[in-house]
Amino acid sequence: MMKRMSFRRAEAPLALNQSARGEPPLRSTPRIGLTCRTPSDTTAPLAWEKSAREKTSLGSGAWKNTSHLGQKDAREKSARGLALGLALLLVIFSLAGCARRDAVSLRIVSAYSGKGVANATLVFTNSSGSESLRSDATGTVSGQVQADRTQMSVDATGYQQAFIQVTDLTQLPTIVQLTPLFLSAGTVTSGGQPIAGASVTVWNTTTTTGSDGTFTFEGLAEGTYAGRVTKQGFADATFNLVIGKNTKAVKVTLQEGQLLPLSSLATLPAYELTASYYRTLGGENKSFDGRVVKNGNDILVMSGDPVNPTASLMVRGGTGYVFENGAYAAKGETAAAAARILQESCEDLLGLPATFSPRLFTIEKQAPVQLLGQACDVWSMSGRFTFEGEAVTATATVTVGTTGSLVNVPLKIVLNARSQVFFDFVYDAVVEVVSVDQAQAAARFAAQ
Repeated sequence: MMKRMSFRRAEAPLALNQSARGEPPLRSTPRIGLTCRTPSDTTAPLAWEKSAREKTSLGSGAWKNTSHLGQKDAREKSARGLALGLALLLVIFSLAGCARRDAVSLRIVSAYSGKGVANATLVFTNSSGSESLRSDATGTVSGQVQADRTQMSVDATGYQQAFIQVTDLTQLPTIVQLTPLFLSAGTVTSGGQPIAGASVTVWNTTTTTGSDGTFTFEGLAEGTYAGRVTKQGFADATFNLVIGKNTKAVKVTLQEGQLLPLSSLATLPAYELTASYYRTLGGENKSFDGRVVKNGNDILVMSGDPVNPTASLMVRGGTGYVFENGAYAAKGETAAAAARILQESCEDLLGLPATFSPRLFTIEKQAPVQLLGQACDVWSMSGRFTFEGEAVTATATVTVGTTGSLVNVPLKIVLNARSQVFFDFVYDAVVEVVSVDQAQAAARFAAQ
């Protein structure tokens, strides 16, 4: 049976009604409705037409809510789709431009000295481009490089350029040697003797002279440079160093001063020190283990208990005293002279490093220590000095005050001296200042 199509005017002009209510018109609402009817039912509307009428009969609030929700859902779906598309594009471009990178770790050293070459530039190249790495102060290079950049060049000021090519960056050597373009040498002396351990600075590089007083510089570009030599106990010296082909070694002469400038302990108005020394010379032994107290011109030398000493000499008001039977008895000039000799021996021991020759001794600064309420400098030294006309090998550690009245004053010394040639000479001593308080020093002297 064939269906019959007929046209009729819409029963309700929905667009006009919605406009009157302030609602947006339905895009799907026609002014002339299209219906499909069968011959047996020419009046019943189709299902979709009935549904459209029911929707248009809803209140304005329901229309707005459903319309806004639909628009929001559409926007959210659109945003999610856009974000997903961008993410996929980023992944695609990242994968397309991403090349494998290999770790590079090696060291650049001098072929002459074996020392690390600082600030060397390593350039890795291939047909697509290049990238570079730089060595640190020790010559070490580390980083990541594109795996297919297997051609490497190494450049450093004052050295010949080096080239390396490998099939795989993992095959790079761990050490690359550079040959210096120029070597420049010199010698440091004083009094005709080589000076070891002197610091020689040229440009921004510092080296140290060897046991024969020589030094060498490498890694400098051709030209003339100003240099300086410093050494404890000598005046600084300057010189010009010429870098280039066929240059001659430079000679630097230092003027001798004090190895360790010190102020005398005798400049202090009062002090108390402990002393322990042992000396052997020509089979004769001398030793002392006790205290020395000074208060102005008064001197007290004692061993054993300071309150009840086993032996003691005192100088007070110019008169010498000896401790006997629990009391001090006047003994005159002989006792005073003996006390002064012991006191001066202790002061001389503390000041002994000031007499050491810089040409014969090496000196090194140690970590500071606390002594007499202040941070004091500590110096260790070793070498040879002359004792009663004979050369003696010695090591010494000296603690020196740094502030107030104790600046440059030796406060402690540990001395060990030996000479097998000189009558099996042995001298071991420890002297330490334990107080510089004048009231405490005065209290040590017994009332007369």
